[in-house]
Amino acid sequence: MRLIARFPNKEQVGFLVDSLRNSGFDRKDMIISDLGEEQEFKSIEDAAEEMPLIKTELESLSKVGTFGDSIKGLKGRDGIIVAVELPKHDATRVREMMEQSGAVEIIQD
Repeated sequence: MRLIARFPNKEQVGFLVDSLRNSGFDRKDMIISDLGEEQEFKSIEDAAEEMPLIKTELESLSKVGTFGDSIKGLKGRDGIIVAVELPKHDATRVREMMEQSGAVEIIQD
């Protein structure tokens, strides 16, 4: 399962990442993306050279979008999102860490 939290600033994200790592989560279990940071590219090839592409099963490489665009149920369109892959039994603990770190929105994906 995955929990996704939206934060207003990077300091709060840093606090969450530190808390998660201290609780035994690995950085590879997290995706962090800035919702407000959009870039325009002339072609897919230019985009591939400048940024890593995160592709879901529903997307194709013919359209470049932000990671936040692929998250259903996300209400806010600004800030930084942190998605954490976790076992279901850790959901309550991670949700509490997200809340304590200042998340303004938390959704389960």
